[in-house]
Amino acid sequence: MTLSITEYGLIRRIRDFPDQPNSLTELFLADGAFESLKNFVTDNEADAVMTFFLQRGRECIRVKNYVGLLETRDGTQLEILPKTTGEEPDGPRAALLRMLLHLRNSPFRSVESVRLGISRLPLWEVFIAMFLDEVTPLLTRGLQKSYVSQTTNQRFLKGKLELAEQIRQNRHHAERMVTTFDEQTTNLPPNRLLKSALEFVRTRARTVPNQSGIRQLLFAMDDIPPSDRIAEDLRTVATGNRLFVHYQPALRWAEALLSGRALGLAAGKHLNLALLFPMERVFEDYVAAGFKRYVTTGDVVVQESSQHLIDNHSGLRKFKLRPDLILRQHGVTTVLDTKWKRIDATNTAGNYGIDQADLYQLYAYGKKYEASELVLIYPATALFQHSLDLFGYDETLHLRVVPFDVNVPLEEAVSGIMMNYE
Repeated sequence: MTLSITEYGLIRRIRDFPDQPNSLTELFLADGAFESLKNFVTDNEADAVMTFFLQRGRECIRVKNYVGLLETRDGTQLEILPKTTGEEPDGPRAALLRMLLHLRNSPFRSVESVRLGISRLPLWEVFIAMFLDEVTPLLTRGLQKSYVSQTTNQRFLKGKLELAEQIRQNRHHAERMVTTFDEQTTNLPPNRLLKSALEFVRTRARTVPNQSGIRQLLFAMDDIPPSDRIAEDLRTVATGNRLFVHYQPALRWAEALLSGRALGLAAGKHLNLALLFPMERVFEDYVAAGFKRYVTTGDVVVQESSQHLIDNHSGLRKFKLRPDLILRQHGVTTVLDTKWKRIDATNTAGNYGIDQADLYQLYAYGKKYEASELVLIYPATALFQHSLDLFGYDETLHLRVVPFDVNVPLEEAVSGIMMNYE
């Protein structure tokens, strides 16, 4: 069973609210699935992901701003989606998949495009399809082989005779020889990991195309055993081997699946899987990728770190500054910073919901990087569709607060920012 919820949604026990329907903002789980999530939060100190609390004597779990997929021990899959416009999960799911393609150090980076036709499927089925898309070309091309040194006791001479072992093992068997030789094989850590990952998803795939694809790939890898030392094989492939460079996208998926985690968050003993991603970073990388790709005039630098907040402390520079984006264009330096927070363009009395600390941070960026324009980027929402009126720090430094629509193509979203800037 797959259930969907958006960021900051609430999860309750179904026995406490037996007649309430599920929605994107509120889910009701059976005791087994609820206990898995509760124990995951309390035992793993996963406060960044979820919080557990009591509300009028009833246990509740609130999702925070991590998105992706969780699977409890009883097989319940919970997909956490970004909070975007729209009441159905297809829109937020499609937006999330588009953004994940640009997330650094993730298995999604190698995917050239999202087959948006499958965005109607649960995230888990989409992740499996992406994994299969990476493995299939490897088998079409032919699995990589390599020479592995083997020492065996056999009836014929092959390779180098091991004299010490020959005397020890074959003192009374002159017809046998202990030899060491190199043999070409596909029984290698990268192939074993792919086999293990395929077996892992085989029992969890629900769609016919995924099930069929897994069966075909497992048939083609029939002579390769699954890894019985996954942690050791993962360490081996992490050291790198030029023969397996083309394996890297598939191996990133295998590592995520077999370790049950993404970006360092472990599933632990209470969950089968925790493929979760911090939405703040997902949004930040997505916006940065758009500017790098679609701003063709001037120079765009992502997370430049040439300046420090303190230039002289005991003769040293301290507190390195790392703004999300710097645009140098026509002699003008613009610092852009992204925040995955929701602001309200109608709430003038409450400063639109803008965090004052974000304004201080951007001011420091502007002064240290000698910028004349600052741009603060928030996600577009129903309450934030157009840029706010121009802010002025002083006569030489101005701030624009602009929306970025994740529901439209990336080029269109970037063009919208640049039109506001220009």
